[in-house]
Amino acid sequence: MLSDGLRFRLPVSEVLIIALITVMPISLAGLYSLSQSERSLQVTIGTEFGALAASTAAEVSHFIRERVTQVGRLATEPPLLDAVAAGNKPYAGMNDTAVTAKIAKVEDAWNIVPGEPFVNQIAGSRLSVWLRTFREFDSRILRITVTDEKGATIAFTHKPTHYSQAGEEYWENIRAEGEGAVSLTEIRYDEVTKADYIGIGWPVRDEGSNKFIGAVNVLVDVSGISQIVNQPSLARGKRVWLVRDDGTVIAGPQVTFAQRRKSPEFAAIKDANGALATGQTGYLAASFSDGRSQLIGFAETGLKQDYADFGWVVLMCEDAEQALGAVHLVGRMIALMSMIGLLMVALLVAYFAIHRQQPITDIAELTHEPPAGAGAESGVADEDQHR
Repeated sequence: MLSDGLRFRLPVSEVLIIALITVMPISLAGLYSLSQSERSLQVTIGTEFGALAASTAAEVSHFIRERVTQVGRLATEPPLLDAVAAGNKPYAGMNDTAVTAKIAKVEDAWNIVPGEPFVNQIAGSRLSVWLRTFREFDSRILRITVTDEKGATIAFTHKPTHYSQAGEEYWENIRAEGEGAVSLTEIRYDEVTKADYIGIGWPVRDEGSNKFIGAVNVLVDVSGISQIVNQPSLARGKRVWLVRDDGTVIAGPQVTFAQRRKSPEFAAIKDANGALATGQTGYLAASFSDGRSQLIGFAETGLKQDYADFGWVVLMCEDAEQALGAVHLVGRMIALMSMIGLLMVALLVAYFAIHRQQPITDIAELTHEPPAGAGAESGVADEDQHR
C-alpha cells in the first residue's frame, strides 16, 4: 500500500510511449547488429579462406615448376648434349626426302623381330644407361625419351611405341617450328602404375648457337600433389580441392583424378566470376540445390600463364553453418531477446488498442483514496439532509 507522502501517477499511455522509445529501438538495434556481425564474420572468414587457398596454390605451383626445372637441368647435361649431337651427324649432306626415308625404314621394323638388334643397341647405349641411373635417384621420374632434331629416338629408359616421335603432338610442341619451347601435357592417369602424371618436354639446344638440336620428354609422377592438398593440419570440416579449369577434381579428400569427379563448388565460382584470371583469389558464399550452403575460398595457381593446359584452381571449402557457428550461437541469443522485447511492445500496443474506448485509470486510484474535493462535496450533502 502506498504511503500518503509517496504517490505515483503513471498513465498507461505514458507506459506505452516509454516502451516504444526504449524497448523497440534496442530490439531493432540488436537485430541490425546481428546481421552486420554475421556479414562481417563472413567477410573475415572468406578472406582467410582465400588466403589459405592462395598459399596451397603457391605450393602446387612450386611443385610443378620444380619438376620442370629438373627436366631443364637434365636437358643441359653434357652426356645428353654429346649424344644428341652425335645422333644428328648422320643427317649431314642428306636432303629431307632421304632423311624421311631413312627414319621410315627403321620405324617399319621398330616393333618386329628384324628391328630388335637396333632397339637393343639404343637401349644399351651409354646415354640410355645413364638415363636409367638418373631415374633411379628419383622415383617420380616414370619414363625418359630423348630424340634428335628430326624426332628419331636416340635414347630411352623404356622403349617407346614408335621410333619417330615427330608425328606426336607433344614433340611438335617442344620443337615449336624449330625455335624450341618448354611444353607440358595436361595431367593424365596411368592404369599400369596407378599414378597421375604429366609429360614435361624440354628442347635440347646446341651450346654454341643455341639452335634446336633435339628434345627430352619426361613423364613425371605428380601424385605427390595429393599430399599438398590433403593437409592433416586443417581443422575438421575444412576441405581443400585442386581442380582443373573444366571442373575436374585433380586431388581432394578421398578423391583422385582417376575418378573424374566434377566439383560443384568450382561450378558455383565459375557461374559467379566467369573464367578466373591468372593468380586471381577471392571467396564466395554459395547455396546448392541440396540445401547446403558453403563458404568457398579460391585461388588460381598461376601455372596457366606459362603452360596452357594448367588452368588449375585451389578451393578451400567449409559448410557455412560450421564456419559461422560462433556468431550463430550468440546471434540466436540476441535474436531471442530482441524478439521478446518486440513481442512485449506488441502486446502492450494490442492491449491499449483493445481498451482505448475505456477511461484510463491512474495508478493512484488503486490506493482507494478519495480524489481532491471529495470531502467538501460530502459535507454539502449532509447539510442538505439536515435542512
